[in-house]
Amino acid sequence: MSRVKIQIFHENNAKGEISLVRTIWVERDSDKKLTGKKARQILANNFPEFDNFTVRNGLSKAENGWRASRTIKPTEKCKYHYIWENAVITEEDSE
Repeated sequence: MSRVKIQIFHENNAKGEISLVRTIWVERDSDKKLTGKKARQILANNFPEFDNFTVRNGLSKAENGWRASRTIKPTEKCKYHYIWENAVITEEDSE
């Protein structure tokens, strides 16, 4: 049995700020290694705002899991810089 940790971060590159917004744990009924397809399904089921074509196809392999990003809104003073919402999906064994 394993579980997946999903962490949601907001990142403002214009100011160099990154903040952790939320962390959730999702129990899995499989001991198989977490694949990109399964990571996309888990993310979409728990965070529907990440369930669109661009985000699903933009899921990338990270250092110890998977990562998806989307823009939320432009920054206060510049319409060319955006606040990014990043989801990091990692797998850990539960005992």
